[in-house]
Amino acid sequence: MIFKIFTAVVFIAEIIIAYTVINKLIYFDKAVLKINKEISDTKSSVKDVCNLVKKISEQCVEFSNYFVSKINEKRDETIIRQLNKILLTLLLLKINLKFVKKLKRSKLIKHIGRGLSLLQLVV
Repeated sequence: MIFKIFTAVVFIAEIIIAYTVINKLIYFDKAVLKINKEISDTKSSVKDVCNLVKKISEQCVEFSNYFVSKINEKRDETIIRQLNKILLTLLLLKINLKFVKKLKRSKLIKHIGRGLSLLQLVV
């Protein structure tokens, strides 16, 4: 009789343990399904974000190429402008030097110079 009672108590304990294990497995299964769903949702969101970042980086590359080409054009224009100024300055300097040499050789300047020195002597 005690053996039957002991067997019944053990059987009931095993049923309680099996019920607890099955409950915990069902709870863990629901938790895993919930995490799986969240991961699936997050995966699609991450994919969208990755596509957006890819498009932004492509636009950055296009803009950087555009700005580099504009900077190169401005640099070239600036160099050409500065060269024009230098050449114009050299041209004017050469013209002025020729003009000054002609003036030094001219008799009119010699007479004006003599007249000024005479005027200075008188004054």
